[in-house]
Amino acid sequence: MKRSLILCSLIMIVAALLGWRENRQLSSEQEANAELVKEAAAIRGEDAQSRQSPALREGRKDRRNEDLARKAAAKALVNDYFALYRDYEANPNGKSSEEFEEMKAAVQNRIYALGPMGFEDFIAGFSNNPDLTPRMKRAIQSMAIDFFNRKYPLEMAAILSRSPEMFKTKPDPTYQENTRDPFFNLIFHCRNELKDTRLALQCIAAAEPEYQEKYISAVIMDACNSQERDRLLEEMREFATTPEQVALVSNTLSQLAFGPDYAKLTFKEVSDWLGSANLSGEELVGATRDMQNKVRVGETGQWLDWLAKSGVPHEVSKERAFELASAWTEADYLAAGKWLNSAPDSPEKSAVASAFAAKAYPYDPEGAMKWIQTLPQGADRTKALETIYQGMPKDSDAANAFARDFGLRK
Repeated sequence: MKRSLILCSLIMIVAALLGWRENRQLSSEQEANAELVKEAAAIRGEDAQSRQSPALREGRKDRRNEDLARKAAAKALVNDYFALYRDYEANPNGKSSEEFEEMKAAVQNRIYALGPMGFEDFIAGFSNNPDLTPRMKRAIQSMAIDFFNRKYPLEMAAILSRSPEMFKTKPDPTYQENTRDPFFNLIFHCRNELKDTRLALQCIAAAEPEYQEKYISAVIMDACNSQERDRLLEEMREFATTPEQVALVSNTLSQLAFGPDYAKLTFKEVSDWLGSANLSGEELVGATRDMQNKVRVGETGQWLDWLAKSGVPHEVSKERAFELASAWTEADYLAAGKWLNSAPDSPEKSAVASAFAAKAYPYDPEGAMKWIQTLPQGADRTKALETIYQGMPKDSDAANAFARDFGLRK
C-alpha cells in the first residue's frame, strides 16, 4: 500500500515537470515568434526607407546633424554663460566692468544666432542648476523681451509657457513692471506695437493652458469703442477652437462688454453694444458675469429693467438681478427701495426683493420682513431668509429663534 502511494506520487511529479517544460517551451516559442515579427517589421521599415529618394534620406540626415549641432552650441553657450558671470562679477558700486559688458554682448550675440529652438535648448541647460543667480536670470529674461519676443513671437509664446521656472516674474500692479513680465511683454508687443491683436491671440493659443487663462485679458484690456469691441469679439471667436478656449472667451466677455475699469462706460454704451453684437445665450452669460462690479451705481435700475428682456437665460438673469440689487442696496438703500416700489412684477423683481430684504434686515428688520412676505414659498424667499440667518452671530439666541421661526437648518 505504502509503495503504491509513493509510486503514484512519483508519477504525478514527473507529469507536472513534463507539463511545466511544455509550457516553458510554448512560452519561449511565442516570445521567439514575437521577436521575429518585430524584426520583420523593422526590416520592412528599413526596406521602405531604402526605397526613398536619396535626397529625402539626405535631408533627414541633415536635419539630425543640424539638431545635434544646435544642441551642442547651446550646451557650450551655457558653460560660457556661467563662466562669464562667475569670472566677471559687478563692481562694488553696482556697475559692471567694461570688459564684462563686452564679453556679455559677445555671448548674447551667439545666443541670438541660435534662433528660438536653440534658445529653448539654452534655457534647458539651466534647469535645476544651483549656480543660476537672480542676475543671470534677469539677463536671460531681458534677452527674451528685447530680442526673441520681437523676432519670433509665436515660437516664443510656446517657449515661455513651457519654461515657467525661468520666466516666472513676481506679480506687480504697476503697468511698467508688467511690461518686464516676458509673456505680458509679448502680448503687449503684438497688441500695442504691431497693432495685431489677431497675432496676440495666436500667441495665447500657442501657449500652455494656464498661460491662456492668465494672459487673455491683456489682449482686450483697453478696448472701449464699439468698433474695436466688434473686431475683438470676432477674433476671439476665431481663437476659441477647443471647449476650454470657448469657456475662456466666455469668462473674458464681461471685460470686453464693459470695457476697462477706468472707462466706466455708460448703460447706453454697453447695452447698445450687447444688443448689436449678436451674442449667443452662452456669450450673454459671460458678458454679464460680475456686472454688479462694473455698472455705474446710478444706472443699476436701468440694468435691472434690461435684464428682464435681455435674452439672458432665466436662472442666470435672476442671479444677476440678485447680485446687482445686493450691491445697489449697500450703496444706495433708498434708490433700490424706490425701484422696488415702482417696478412691475417679474422674476427679476422677486430676486431684487430677496436681495434687498437680506441686505436691509440689519438696520431695518421690519421693512425687510415686509418684502419677504411678498415672496411666495420658493427659492427667492429661502435665499433671503438664509442670507439673513447667516449674517447673525452664530448660535446666538436671535439666530436660533430666527431659524426656528422660519424652519431653517442650523
